Amino acid sequence: MDIPRGFDSHGLELPPPDAEAIAYSTRLVEAIVTRIENNSGVIGFDEYMHMALYEPGLGYYSGSAIKFGALGDFVTAPEISPLFGNCVARQAAALIEQGCAARILEFGAGSGKLCGHIMDALPDLEQYVILDLSAELKQRQQNYLSKYLDAEQFSKIEWISGLPESFDGIVLANEVLDAMPVHLLYRQREWQELGVSYDGNRFQWQSFEPGEPVVAAMRQIEAVVGELPDDYRCELNLNLKPWFAALAQSCQKAAAIIIDYGYEQSEYYHPTRKRGTLDCYYQHRLHFDPLIYPGLQDITAFIDFDACADAAEANGFEILGLVPQQNFLLANGLLEDAQQQSDGQDTHAQLALSQQVKTLSMPDEMGQMFKVLALQKNLTLDMPAMQRRGPGG
Repeated sequence: MDIPRGFDSHGLELPPPDAEAIAYSTRLVEAIVTRIENNSGVIGFDEYMHMALYEPGLGYYSGSAIKFGALGDFVTAPEISPLFGNCVARQAAALIEQGCAARILEFGAGSGKLCGHIMDALPDLEQYVILDLSAELKQRQQNYLSKYLDAEQFSKIEWISGLPESFDGIVLANEVLDAMPVHLLYRQREWQELGVSYDGNRFQWQSFEPGEPVVAAMRQIEAVVGELPDDYRCELNLNLKPWFAALAQSCQKAAAIIIDYGYEQSEYYHPTRKRGTLDCYYQHRLHFDPLIYPGLQDITAFIDFDACADAAEANGFEILGLVPQQNFLLANGLLEDAQQQSDGQDTHAQLALSQQVKTLSMPDEMGQMFKVLALQKNLTLDMPAMQRRGPGG
């Protein structure tokens, strides 16, 4: 059985995987094909995406390949610079000063660098809890943090595989929600759902009639943004409501800071955005075909932040604000921190810091595409960083 590979649907040639990676992907292909055969020859893209990313022992986030940083497939903000973690820590400190418990719960901690940078900046933090379903990533985090932090700080970290029964403190989710499986939809007079079938050689798209929850959700969206045109493809994330429901059940007195790339709904479902937002990352190459290299590439979709906020409010959270990452970082001392670190450094180090600031905050980099959504539950907090200022932010 060959793995679907080689070129993406736009003709971009991708680097070939080695023999070990091919063998790994082939096992996942076999599992997905079995699921397809047991489901009358087609599964929804949401189910395919879930298996491609999270199938135990086989999915992208379950495997042993390096995912983050220069040797991985993509780079997240904590990998770019400790300046990012310092800004998040400064915001956390301000919330703690207002009565929020000095505890942090981080979803999907990646390489562990955000945790390390925050604990560096907040030595009096009582506890840092990491919720990560990947045993492989948990091991990488433990290996990294046990060397990066001293023994006392490292002892404050706890790894869990499910939400705590009761949590007071600050919840962090940086580039987590974009990896939730999504329904993929296509409009041609009526909405059709795009599923995945297998032709004996490779995965291929196959449309089918969507279920009532999908149709109802799209009707609600079109009631707000207007009827979308034919030949229009988009994603729909139905996991936000259950995710926030579970989080709300766990959180008693808590603040939540959610950072991810996305749009407000009017822009997310804009009539001109006819390709949708689904992206794939393989060895630092961005492409648009999720059906190749199963288990070897990341698959993501941008966040509909209005849907995110609605799901949070429906489950008892209060919205503190939604701002571009640029606003959040600048309000939390990004430039001042960079200036302080650059003092006394040589020209090379100063240029490196300047590039880090640019990548994190400039509109044509991460500054506008990434947004920060802040929430609170059973607290009365003030977050000046979440106040919009100026056009678009």
